[in-house]
Amino acid sequence: MTDKIKNNYLLVIGILTIVASHVSYSIDIAAWISSVPFLLYLSRTKGTKSRLLFVLALFTAWTLATAKIITEPIPFAMVFLFSFPLTLIHLPAYLVWDKFKDRKYAMFLFPTVFVIMEWLQYTVMPFASWGVAANTQSHNIVLLQSLSLFGMAGLSFVIYWINTSVFELLKTRKPTLFNSWLPFGFLIWLLAYGSLRIDFGKATSKDTIIVATVGTDSDISGFPFANEETNSKYKQTLLSRTKTAAQNGAKLISWNEAAIFIQKTEEKQWKDTLRLLAKNLKVSLMASYVVPLSTEPLKLENKFLSINSKGEIEYQYLKHQPVPGEPSIKGNEPFKIMTDNGLNIGGAICYDFDYPYIAKAFGKLNANIVAIPSSDWRGIDPLHTRMAAFRAIEQGNSLLRSTRFGLSAAINPYGEMTAQQSSFDRHNKIMIAELPTKRIPTLYSIIGDSFVYACFGFLFLLLLTILKQKDEKNSR
Repeated sequence: MTDKIKNNYLLVIGILTIVASHVSYSIDIAAWISSVPFLLYLSRTKGTKSRLLFVLALFTAWTLATAKIITEPIPFAMVFLFSFPLTLIHLPAYLVWDKFKDRKYAMFLFPTVFVIMEWLQYTVMPFASWGVAANTQSHNIVLLQSLSLFGMAGLSFVIYWINTSVFELLKTRKPTLFNSWLPFGFLIWLLAYGSLRIDFGKATSKDTIIVATVGTDSDISGFPFANEETNSKYKQTLLSRTKTAAQNGAKLISWNEAAIFIQKTEEKQWKDTLRLLAKNLKVSLMASYVVPLSTEPLKLENKFLSINSKGEIEYQYLKHQPVPGEPSIKGNEPFKIMTDNGLNIGGAICYDFDYPYIAKAFGKLNANIVAIPSSDWRGIDPLHTRMAAFRAIEQGNSLLRSTRFGLSAAINPYGEMTAQQSSFDRHNKIMIAELPTKRIPTLYSIIGDSFVYACFGFLFLLLLTILKQKDEKNSR
């Protein structure tokens, strides 16, 4: 049936499946076949022109996919800031597969190279985990339990493995061990594992703690800043809501990212106010705010204070991974936890938790709960909060994500939202919830990125074998 589809139509279908499966407003199931039209096109065409058309189609796909998350106040130019790099990150897997697609075990080459490129993206590049195949399954809480085994790399591998398997089935029309029974059998096993993991988790009693998120009325995201009178109202509202949350039993309270702007000259007094607040309320407080350093160019300290129930500031945290274009000073201090109320409490800011290595650091510190002051926008809401839930499953700890312009959520170690609250709804901007206090050990928290390293090893051995065969052929 696919033989009757014209080559250029395959490119159009490939664009549509990529757009349908990635980022916001996505259809999860589309990801399992999203690469198939492009693989069919590459297998049926040759020459420089066809390859340039393919690259153009891939770029178009990621431009349209990225455009889905561009809403106010994000400028449209941000589309290309992400779509062009994502195209370059995804391109090698297709080109390497195209070069060696007739080789034995080539169907493993496509997911292997993809996993390596994605890992490089969310480990050393400023684009975090956006566009990673695993994110396409953010609605599928059962399948997401596989993150506890091999992290995002394992789930992405399975998705791309299924894509190459579907391609092989369409091409050969003959089911085999490698293009049918193994990939689909492994997918079924992962679904069974996820179901059992969740059910066994619910079958045991847990100690919990009452937590709360407190939102701000401030909608300021840059210069010009609020005047003194308006800023004073924001302060008093934040303090009042924090007191209300404590009166409702909360022992851990987190503000959202950039809850308020504090001038450098008033920061000492502000810190004293927060210390006294936490001490009087006997709560662990993650108080997030911004300190302007300059206006031309605009430079900010995007930070939170980790304050224990005795009113002691345990540490100050600066955002470690500012979003590209964000004027925040990059934090480089070692990751820390606050031990208070019998808990190990970690903290990071928004985009930081799009990087698995940061969540891994808190896993090594044995954090029970990680607070994530955040600030989103309509285009990435609620996807960004669901992406944060990946880190909970990977490391087996609870998360408290307090979000401005987005979805706040209390997330348990299985990635389930025990409470959620959209800042776009009308309410008092206080979310009260309960979270498990015990961390659940996971295989991924122990072995880390071993699966990725295995992919590097497989790629090295395969290319070594190919070069050896080439040398033998030339020597004849």
